[in-house]
Amino acid sequence: MASIKDISKLTGLSLATVSRVFNNSPLVSEKTRQKVLKAAEKLDYQPNMMAAALRSGKSKIVGVIVPEINNHFFSGIINSIEKKLSDANYNIIISQSHESEELENKALLSFLKLSVDGVLISISKETTDFSFLKKLMHQKTPVVFFDRTPKLEVASSVVLDDYKGAFMATQHLIDNGCNEIVHIAGDPKVSIFNRRRDGYVDALKENNHRVSENFILTLTHDQETDTTVLKLLFQNNPKIDGIFAHGDEICLYVMNILTTLGIQVPKQVKIIGFGNVDFTEHTYPRISTIDQKSNEMGLLAAEMLLKNLNNEEIIHSQQVLSPELIIREST
Repeated sequence: MASIKDISKLTGLSLATVSRVFNNSPLVSEKTRQKVLKAAEKLDYQPNMMAAALRSGKSKIVGVIVPEINNHFFSGIINSIEKKLSDANYNIIISQSHESEELENKALLSFLKLSVDGVLISISKETTDFSFLKKLMHQKTPVVFFDRTPKLEVASSVVLDDYKGAFMATQHLIDNGCNEIVHIAGDPKVSIFNRRRDGYVDALKENNHRVSENFILTLTHDQETDTTVLKLLFQNNPKIDGIFAHGDEICLYVMNILTTLGIQVPKQVKIIGFGNVDFTEHTYPRISTIDQKSNEMGLLAAEMLLKNLNNEEIIHSQQVLSPELIIREST
């Protein structure tokens, strides 16, 4: 296996100069850098990342935790995070909590043992114990929360204004003539879904529309059960003409159930989702939605973490992204 000594011999450069290249030292000229990299490629040299980490005191690894990777919103965020951190010569380890506090804490414990340089996390719906996060932060490990944030006195975060997005979605349905609007709500354990529910309720109140608890549903994701629930809802309330779903996935799911019930979208019922994930442009009809800014959220979270990785003192900051209404055929 090739070593930096072999590269030094091939290039005629000192060991110190070759080492500076692999440590990204600003003292090395671009000409020298390219000479070393070409020699490394010729010799198939692989840098010893662990040794470099021991020398520098930096692992060059960032831990990322999301509830689910196969969620379109979180996959978009991870894509932006990975690109930004990769450009800054960091590697990432991705863990899924699967909405479990236990699994989330296991991932954080692993990050502690690996001595990651920083953590980016969207907390699970079950998480109430923040001791591992506090331990990381106490050790001066930068932690940035995105989308879902804990109730901590001091924390850095990038979130969307979910209340405003839900208000905009409901207002859009009202502006398009809807009078009886149903909200397909998310799990009440998740704060962002509660804010979306509040936005829906306040939009109805501001427009002097009635607010009915019967029109706020949390579905089971069992299609037979949910089909029965929606069928009874429409039978008992034939004037329902609008639906605001807490997310795009559940919006598509409800659209499919409405089709099986013979209810036409948007002719009989207008429906809007939340997220603006890719598939919303490829359904029939195409789904109106609220852009959740997943790419921007991931990018800003990574940038916020990098700033703290490059500072001696951690500076906590919070950014709130403004949602955008995307109007398509479903409304």
